[in-house]
Amino acid sequence: MKRLHLALGLLALAGCAHSAPQTITPAVRTLAMGGEATGRLSRADARLRDSSVYQAWRFDAQAGQIIQADVSSTAFDAYAILQNASDSVLARDDDSGGGHNARIIFTIPATGTYYVLANSYQRGSFGAYTVRLRSLGMASGGNAPGGVLPGTVGQIMKGQTMSGRLSPTDPKLSDGSVFQAWTYIGTAGETVTVDVVSTEFDAYALVQDGNGVKLAADDDAGGGTNARITYTLPYSGAYRIIANTYRQGSFGAFSLSVR
Repeated sequence: MKRLHLALGLLALAGCAHSAPQTITPAVRTLAMGGEATGRLSRADARLRDSSVYQAWRFDAQAGQIIQADVSSTAFDAYAILQNASDSVLARDDDSGGGHNARIIFTIPATGTYYVLANSYQRGSFGAYTVRLRSLGMASGGNAPGGVLPGTVGQIMKGQTMSGRLSPTDPKLSDGSVFQAWTYIGTAGETVTVDVVSTEFDAYALVQDGNGVKLAADDDAGGGTNARITYTLPYSGAYRIIANTYRQGSFGAFSLSVR
C-alpha cells in the first residue's frame, strides 16, 4: 500500500426520527471552517425525537462551498445531521466516516449559518466525540480559475485520453514518486473510470478532491501493471486525476483516460 497524503448524507426520509428537523437549543457551540473540536454527549444534553442526545455546532459557509463534516467517537456509534438556520435537515449520515464514524459531504445552497449536530445512532449512548469541519472547495469548478486547478497540466473531459511522460523533473508525491495531474469537472453521483496505462513503468492512479485530498487510488486493477479506478463522485466540482508510478525512480510514457 502506498503511503500518500492525502457518501454523501442523503436528504431526510420521512418517518426517521434522526432526520426530523430539530429546533436548535440555545446551547450552541461554534466551529470554524477547517477546525476541530471535542465534546461529550451526556444525559443532560438536548434530545432528538427518538430521545437520542445531541450537541449542535454552528458554522458559516458560502453558496456553492463543498463542506465535509465528520463526527467520530470510540464511545458510541456516531451520527451526524446537517441543518440550516431554518431548522431544515439538509443531510445526515451514520457510518460514511469509516467504522462507526459519521461523515457528511454537502454542497452549501446559500450563504449563511448552518449547524452540524453531533448525535448517537442509538438512544442511551453517551461519551466523548470529535467533530471536524473543512472545505473541499467550490462546486462547478469555482475553486479552479479557468476550469483548471493549480498544479495540473490541464483539463481532461470524459471520453478523452491524454498522453504524457513522467520524468525526474515532475512534481513528487509524499513517497517520492513523480506524477502528472489533470483537472476533471464532475457532477455529484457521476461514476467515472480512470485508466493509467504504461509499458515502461508500474502505473498508479489517484483521484483527489480539489484540495489534493485522496479519494481513491489503484495499482493493478487495469490488468498487468496498469491502473484503473471506478469511482462515484461525491460532489459537483473540480477533481484532480493523477497519473503516477507505483515505485519511486520510475519514469516513462503513459496514457491517461477518463470514461
